[in-house]
Amino acid sequence: MNESSLLINSAFALRQQDMKPIYTKIGKRIEIPITDIEIETSKNKLKRIYKKNGISDEDIEKYVDRFVKHFKGKNKLTDGKTNYPIDLNKLERIIITPNAKGYISTAFIDFIKSHNIAIYWIDVKGTIDASFMPSDFKKSSLIIKQAKHETTEGLEIAKYLIKLKIESEDMKSYLPKLNKAKDIKEVMEVEALASANYFKKWKFNKEWNYSGRQGKNKNKSAVDPVNAMLNLGYSLLAQRMSEILIKRGFELSIGFLHVYDVGASWNRLSYDLIEPYRTWIDIRVHELIHGLRIKPNDFTFKEDKSSMIFKTNPLKSLLKNLWILSNC
Repeated sequence: MNESSLLINSAFALRQQDMKPIYTKIGKRIEIPITDIEIETSKNKLKRIYKKNGISDEDIEKYVDRFVKHFKGKNKLTDGKTNYPIDLNKLERIIITPNAKGYISTAFIDFIKSHNIAIYWIDVKGTIDASFMPSDFKKSSLIIKQAKHETTEGLEIAKYLIKLKIESEDMKSYLPKLNKAKDIKEVMEVEALASANYFKKWKFNKEWNYSGRQGKNKNKSAVDPVNAMLNLGYSLLAQRMSEILIKRGFELSIGFLHVYDVGASWNRLSYDLIEPYRTWIDIRVHELIHGLRIKPNDFTFKEDKSSMIFKTNPLKSLLKNLWILSNC
């Protein structure tokens, strides 16, 4: 993706080699010709072994000649592995897709812990299924202030964040209702109304099967490609925000808006603070669809038809496009 992000989309190993972190990309084993240099190197090794075991020079030449004739023009199977050194001073995150099967060694985990590098696992629905985020930066004094503001100024902070979101969606007619909100529940009700009407304006060809934005409680069950892409984009944006907040010492579970959102329990604050920036993802999804860079047949349904899932290559492309945006 770039030097700060490592996207893994195939068989892999993240490990240590010579006390350094290595990403090993594991491809299919293929047959390639045995080179003359390889034959010559092996021939010389054989000569040394035969010599060491007291075999006569005449017999050595005879045996080596047979060896060369046997392997000349033959093929060998490669191990399909390519090693890439990792610069821990530049890498900030690792993203692992469903197509990536492999292992992460404990030595490699020690490397990323010491350099505060995050790891995300993406499932076939475009949901961040699991994550590893070092949290050595937490500041107790800042967390105490967060908890205090959550109770004393939480409503005003929530209103401000939703005000910015409504303005970014060009739904300013809902601002008077927002100003009258007496608690978080009413704030979220106004946000839901504004967003519903914002998404109603979206128009796509019938093949996209889009009928509006699905509610947050359905984030893991998108049944059309548009909502699947939005879910993925918002998740990436929230994870990027989590990285920023953790490095500044915040406690992610203390938020102001998503107090009733079970799905955002551990990083409520991140989902709070991305609200004004969700339109970044909205715009990019529009661009990808109308620019024909993503097509409806890039998606398919699970066997039980319960949710839309990404095909391998489109998911890789989307991750690149959406993560670059969330990394602004």
